[in-house]
Amino acid sequence: MRRHFAALNTALGKSTSEDLRTLGREQVADDLQKAVKACIQQEYADSLAPARAVVAAAWEVLQQKGWDHPAWREAYSFAQLCIAASHISLNDSSSTDPASNNSMHVQPLPSSDSVRSDYNTTGNSPHTDRAIDVSPPAQKAMQALDLASIMGAPPDFLAPVKSITEPVARQQHQAKLAYQVGKHQRSCEEAACQACPAPTCGPSNQCQHNGSGRHNASRQHNISGHHVGSGQHSANDQHSACMPQQATPAVCRDSCANLSLGLILSSVPQAEPQLDPDRAIARRSAAELTAADFKKQYWKTDTPVIITGAMDSWKAMREWPSLKWWNHNHGHRTIPVELGTDSTNSWRETTMLLQTFMTDFMQPSVSQQPDAEVAYIAQHPLFDQLPSLMSGVEQPELMGGEAMQMNAWIGTQGTVTPLHFDSYDNFLAQVC
Repeated sequence: MRRHFAALNTALGKSTSEDLRTLGREQVADDLQKAVKACIQQEYADSLAPARAVVAAAWEVLQQKGWDHPAWREAYSFAQLCIAASHISLNDSSSTDPASNNSMHVQPLPSSDSVRSDYNTTGNSPHTDRAIDVSPPAQKAMQALDLASIMGAPPDFLAPVKSITEPVARQQHQAKLAYQVGKHQRSCEEAACQACPAPTCGPSNQCQHNGSGRHNASRQHNISGHHVGSGQHSANDQHSACMPQQATPAVCRDSCANLSLGLILSSVPQAEPQLDPDRAIARRSAAELTAADFKKQYWKTDTPVIITGAMDSWKAMREWPSLKWWNHNHGHRTIPVELGTDSTNSWRETTMLLQTFMTDFMQPSVSQQPDAEVAYIAQHPLFDQLPSLMSGVEQPELMGGEAMQMNAWIGTQGTVTPLHFDSYDNFLAQVC
């Protein structure tokens, strides 16, 4: 990392500091140079305080009037990079006990001309000590890098520090998930056995009952339980079916449901929309449509078409519908999210862990909970932030050339994109 910071300082850091002085922000310029110099000298602990001061100053300017000079974006990115390096350098000396790893604070996005003023639901800057001192060092480092990325830092700018940070942050996140799942399962099993009439709990906390209205089968944590007769349940019942409803602790019942849901986006069947046949878009099988035919019949005539079967080989089709997959592999990453809707005047923009997005917003939407809030990852280069996602998609052969850009959208039910016109042609691939 030392060489990376030295090269960045030579290429950009010194000129950024000079620009800040020109803007009359000598203290910010001094803090930036202190932070970068400490990283070059590998005295990372000394970099943290001045780097935080730079981030706070840049944030304040952004809220007041926006970044009217490129130096502010550069300073913000530099400072977050220093913060990440400081935290990852402290990681080895920090406890990695999953039980002590608190969840990361939700971060409001900065305000600008294109961002509504009601974004800040906490009333606090996301760059205060109170906001960032709640996670293990590697996750703090990952958060700093993600915030820099969200605010426009180039991928190459962050790459050397990110390559060190990401694997460690992911490992800590997955260890924490395993700990939480085990803890919830034990709690649910204990509550289930306590609530069942006259239970006899075996070594694996299986409820074993005999007699009318009691059950012999091992209960599994899933949502596919169904009645097969009066007072009897099939072997795949969930624990809440095992115990009287009034005796089931609500928190435990909800936790069991969350763990057992399977988190599959397609788990809730959706009714097919009724379309006027005369207005329906044509459907063509990818196996029967050649690139030449597509170009002649649709591309050159600006005619929309739905192409079926073109994504059957994509890894994304097998992996992305699972919210558990997102949670396990990318839940530790911080992403920007749009919340609410214009129609209810509740629209706001914030940042949060992808795990929070999946569990607090996507899962309630998939479960069709009536109070599920609309949430949307949009207008964000997710493939740049998470380049491993590219392995899940393949460029359609019908395109006959390279794609100019690739975007990703992930949202709950109820997301709406207003009618608009794109200046370029689109292939829209709907995974689920």
